[in-house]
Order: sequence, then C-alpha cells, then structure tokens
Amino acid sequence: MGTPAFAVPTLEALADAGHDILCVVTQPDRPAGRGHKLAPPPVKVAAQARGLRVLQPERVRAAVFVQAMRDLAPDVAVVAAFGQKITAELLAVPAHGFVNVHPSLLPRYRGAAPVERCLLNGDSVTGVTIMYMDEGWDTGDIGICREFAVPRDARANAGWLEESLARVGAELMVQFLRLLEEGRAPRTAQDHSMASYAPKISRDELEIDWRRRASQLFDTVRGLAPDPGARTTLDGQQLRVLCLRELGKGEAEGDSEVGPAVKPGTIMLGPSDAVIVACGENGRERVTLEEVQPSGKRCMTGAEFARGRRICTGARLGS
Repeated sequence: MGTPAFAVPTLEALADAGHDILCVVTQPDRPAGRGHKLAPPPVKVAAQARGLRVLQPERVRAAVFVQAMRDLAPDVAVVAAFGQKITAELLAVPAHGFVNVHPSLLPRYRGAAPVERCLLNGDSVTGVTIMYMDEGWDTGDIGICREFAVPRDARANAGWLEESLARVGAELMVQFLRLLEEGRAPRTAQDHSMASYAPKISRDELEIDWRRRASQLFDTVRGLAPDPGARTTLDGQQLRVLCLRELGKGEAEGDSEVGPAVKPGTIMLGPSDAVIVACGENGRERVTLEEVQPSGKRCMTGAEFARGRRICTGARLGS
C-alpha cells in the first residue's frame, strides 16, 4: 500500500526480491497539472508496468474493501506513504499485520512531514524505521531501523533526502520481511515519552523571515525545496527561493562598508551579479540566492534573476 514516488522503490524491491504481491493498493487518480486532468499516482504506474493488480479504494475502511482483503488473505501488508488511516478491522486481516516504512528514527518525527522537519531543524542524522502498525499515527512497535547521515549541503534538500530515504527504506523492508519469514523479526515498543511530531507544513511557514540567522534560512530553504518552496517577495511579486548558500565573513564584496544599519532582506549585488542578501536581526549576516523561481517563470539562478529584473543594490526582499 502506497501512493507517491517515495513508495515506488519499496514496491520494486519487493517484486525484485521475488515476493508474491497479491495486489497493490493506492489512492484514486487525482487531478494534476495546469489542465487538472486525472493522473495516476506513481505507485499505480509502477505496479502496472510490472503487470500487478491495482486497487484504488476511495476509503480503505469501507466494508467492501475490507472484505476484498480478507478474500486475498495476505501474510503481511506492506505500507509506504499510503495516505489513509488503517482501521483496526483492516489491521487484523494479514496474519503478520501491517508493517510500514517510515522516514525517521521513531519515535522522533511522527506525522506527515518527517523529512521536511528533519531539515528545518538542522538535524545531521535521520534514518528509516520499519514499524509494526497499530491504530495510532506512527505509534506502533519498532521492527528494525537504520541511521542516515544528512550532509550540510545546499543540494541536500527535502527532495534529495526523501529519494535517499526511499531507497534505504526499500532495502530495509526486504531485510525485515526476510527476518519475519524466518521468525527472527525483532519487535520493540516505542518510548512514547521521547516522541516528537512532524506536522504538515503550513502556508505560513513558507514565508521567509530575513531577520532569521543565515544558518536558519539555509535550513528553511532546503527543508522546503523543491516543493512547495520557501517564498519571499520583491516589489510585491512572489519569488520562490529554492537554493541559497550561507556566506562567511568577508565573502560579500563591500561587506565592511555595509555596517549594522542594513535592513534584513536588503540585496547587495556581488561579482557576476550574485544576489547577496542581508539577514539576521541586525542584517549583519549574509546569504546568496543560488536558485529561484519568479511567479509564472522557470527556475533560474540568482544571477539570471538579477539581470532579468535589472535588480540594483539596495532593493529589498520581503518588503
């Protein structure tokens, strides 16, 4: 059971390992793109490419779907980012229950956005947990887990981290099912007192506050990239910031002349039209915009944006 691209590596790994996949359960096709045409979820596309049976229930708690699962009589149900609540009635169907691929080291980051929250908080280590599902949200017993080091690199954004953890999770699930088949699968209760939560990203969190420190802005931008992307404005027009870099002291040309009076969000053009932005409470720290996307336009480098908009030193973001 899975829906987005994150779940595809697990599906493919299970098929490649020779598991008998009775069916693939995914969300119904949804409108997508500018034309709002119905589009199949990535898991459906991957399953059909392998000739697997696909079920797309609107609600998995519906009696007709629960009965369909009983008729299949699976040994175990594998879940990866499915997107619907699994009821107690359904949890009881497989002989070995439901097991889930979760992209964090539980009980840390239970919830909808563990990948994004990991980066927004500047964590250097995350991981994947194979979890026995229960009726709670990510509260079930832990099977096995694996740590994953998060490099402090501008390109190690949420999209990259999700893809990386999806591959780790696929390998880990194959390993876990082998242990389950051999009767050696571990099972450890979570320490609920150590739990932290990763709620869905809100619209308010997308707006960049240039008063924050450079390191915090770095974490914000990569934690929201490539989608939905951190947002700011220039002359009232929205700008998505998809990649930025922290600048050390002296990296910004003319830095010594700026002084503490520079307002956060103020732009200072650097060599080759690099877009350097003052940030921090007193505007003394610096970041440079590496990749942006103006409203209605393609993604471009900060320098391309500066030349196209004829930006001058002194312009201010977020004003």
